[in-house]
Amino acid sequence: MILIQTILETVPESELLASQSIENIRKKFILFKADDGIRESYIFGYEKDNPSDEFLRTRIFGMHSSSNQKMETLYTRNLIEAKKFFTEKLSQLPLLEISTLYKKATQKFKFNLYEISDEIDVFVTFETMNNRGKVLTSLELLKNRLIYLSTLFRNNTGKDKLRSNINDAWKSMYEYLGKNPEVLLSDSLFLRNHWVMYFKYSRKKGDDYIRFLLDEKFTARNITNPKGEEYELKIEEISDYVKSLQQSIVYWFYMHNPFYAQTDQLIDSQKRWLDRLGRLSFRSFRPLILSAFVSRQDPRKISQLLEQAERYNFAIFNLSQRRSNTGDTEFFGMSRELLTGQKTIDEVIDSIERWVDWYYDPDKFLNHIKDKYELERDGFYHWDGVRYFLYEHEQWLREKGKQATSKLSWEALKTNRRDHVTLEHIFPQTPVDPYWTERFDHLKSEKQRYLTHSLGNLLPLSRSKNSSLQNDSFPKKVNNGSGVGYYNGSVSENEIAQCEEWTPTKIYERGLDLLAFMEDRWNVKLGDKDFKKQLLHVVDIDLNAVESFQESEPDSKRLPQSISNEL
Repeated sequence: MILIQTILETVPESELLASQSIENIRKKFILFKADDGIRESYIFGYEKDNPSDEFLRTRIFGMHSSSNQKMETLYTRNLIEAKKFFTEKLSQLPLLEISTLYKKATQKFKFNLYEISDEIDVFVTFETMNNRGKVLTSLELLKNRLIYLSTLFRNNTGKDKLRSNINDAWKSMYEYLGKNPEVLLSDSLFLRNHWVMYFKYSRKKGDDYIRFLLDEKFTARNITNPKGEEYELKIEEISDYVKSLQQSIVYWFYMHNPFYAQTDQLIDSQKRWLDRLGRLSFRSFRPLILSAFVSRQDPRKISQLLEQAERYNFAIFNLSQRRSNTGDTEFFGMSRELLTGQKTIDEVIDSIERWVDWYYDPDKFLNHIKDKYELERDGFYHWDGVRYFLYEHEQWLREKGKQATSKLSWEALKTNRRDHVTLEHIFPQTPVDPYWTERFDHLKSEKQRYLTHSLGNLLPLSRSKNSSLQNDSFPKKVNNGSGVGYYNGSVSENEIAQCEEWTPTKIYERGLDLLAFMEDRWNVKLGDKDFKKQLLHVVDIDLNAVESFQESEPDSKRLPQSISNEL
């Protein structure tokens, strides 16, 4: 139907396809209109309460609708992607080939028709036969299985209600998984994390959550002929599981789209910490956070949990460089304990804090940066936490200065395209300008490289700039005379624009300031000044060798005093 509709939109109304007018083809396959010009009916559609029905008529068939329903789901996303695909392919074909394609689509298909009389066999056929083509998603398989199981409770009056609840729950899940077209959520990731929270997790099962659900838990045998009383599956158990899925998907969506939520759904501090975790990575905390929301913990306590989760992930993985699965078994287990009331949220928060104290090791951070210098030669520039860290520092500066808007975009900063620079070396990697040679040539090339990639020399840019411009002198970087420079960029850029010079000493001093922010922001200790010198790679560098410099740029190229005063 989508292919035929796209053909109709591609071919001019005056043309014929297989000796038929465009109007007759539309009437035959898409929308039948009676001779009175009032009555009309779609040849194909979904049930009226299905969001896909409205979407198909308006976004795919291009018809007017008075209901003004705009709901989008994963299913509607598939519909529009199919139409985009056909539109692109048809745009490359001449009219004769499009006509041939139309004939094949409407006259050449052959179908096998199977008549299935038993309701139970319908679900078995769907699961086995349908899965031989494009593999069904875990969510589709699970829905089919649960509805099939509902038919096995033959003497239970609640089976019809259970079937209705399953359909409603899946409608909600598909709605929220596709609610934000820019951030489509994985159905398998949701099911796995819900499984971790809802059922007792053990590392033995690993990623085989769907095998547990379909082969161990929700099986026909557990209803008709269970191995023992503990295996018997009751209708109430399926109903509770379905209800939990439907409740959880709403929180799951807001976890990954915090600023979609209203204040009665998430408080502001929760939005901020969820946003940070989304940028940094939730890692193993998704089930635990989901559990806190589903069990309706105190919102302020949930904010504390989110804060500790973010601290754990940054301190343990970005600083201490621990293995990626560190602590996951414990946190997975706690998600179930929090849901069932076996642990309080205060106990969970205390446990995370203790784990940070146990696993955090600044020496591992130092060794990691040393490896970055020795093996990859670019020090902090390729530290996996540098962009997140500098973005957080930028937001801290912005809040401290009470600036309402941010010029630094996370989406732009995390992008690392070759032709654009989002992370700037203030003292450049190719310091050929006289400004830099006067201030840094007393250092050997290796020491210059250390300073180039030291933390204090890295600056996040509020706009992408061509890398060929990054070797300018410091005054030109501050203000190139054409309205481009640090002076009108992000807060971090504004801060650098206030410096009269950029020297080895400035790189070291800014590095110390950034490390002090790191210690305060994540409540960690990085050691004494000697340790920090090693970390910043300024050991054995004579920071004060050059005390005065000749002006390498005329005053007109410097930051205008009026702008400087304003900043």
